Amino acid sequence: MQRIMQFVFSTILSLACLASAMAADTPALTQVGVIDALLAGGYEGAMSIERVRALGDIGLGTFDALDGEMVVLDGRVHQVLASGAVVIPPDSLTTPFAQVARMGAQAAFPLEPGLDLEGLGRRLDAVLGDANVFAAARVDGRFASLSARSVPRQSPPYRPLAEVAKEQTLFRFQAVEGTLVGLRGPAYAKGLGVPGWHWHFLTRDRTRGGHVLSCVLDATARPQARVSALRRFVLVLPDKGLSGFDLGRDRSGELHSVEAPQ
Repeated sequence: MQRIMQFVFSTILSLACLASAMAADTPALTQVGVIDALLAGGYEGAMSIERVRALGDIGLGTFDALDGEMVVLDGRVHQVLASGAVVIPPDSLTTPFAQVARMGAQAAFPLEPGLDLEGLGRRLDAVLGDANVFAAARVDGRFASLSARSVPRQSPPYRPLAEVAKEQTLFRFQAVEGTLVGLRGPAYAKGLGVPGWHWHFLTRDRTRGGHVLSCVLDATARPQARVSALRRFVLVLPDKGLSGFDLGRDRSGELHSVEAPQ
């Protein structure tokens, strides 16, 4: 009996260690905050940029008081201000919502020239195959046209994001080179994150960018993409909690109005 118990204990311990090792090796999306709280006006930062940088090398989000758009690229955090300028924020700045992952050494593959944003999403979905996993992607190349936006810093009491988005600054690019950073949430992520692809952009010289509303890949260029399935999801909630927000209602309409071109 004692030997049986030792064997059972040893097996359980081995399985636990194996599960832990597999979890550590499985690519993960780490998310700060939830999208419905952001839609409701939850703009108070909950994690420092220093900590965000430690979580991955690619990602997107926003900043305390919703001060611009966040683009994490090659391990560096960029802040696209409402003026259109891109700055490197101090490590002490915080974010109420961000999604970060590690792409790793993903092989690049060519994209068909002339794809628009919806076509790009379908192409990447086909490469991934499984619609029910989170995913990260980057697209490097030349864009015939690209429309992006950023939003100005807000002051409390904070208004819902759908109202703030009406004051967004639009940036229209023509024949621009740069990088798209995209994260995809599966349909069941509704309320937590953005279902479908969510894109931010930086120009090649990292001086302009924003939240992408539309784009068309240059028909004469050779754009390339990298994509990674993320089979672990880590959610970090603010220390103060989310009790001040109504998170029981369906905010899909609000999210659509924020994400769609104006």
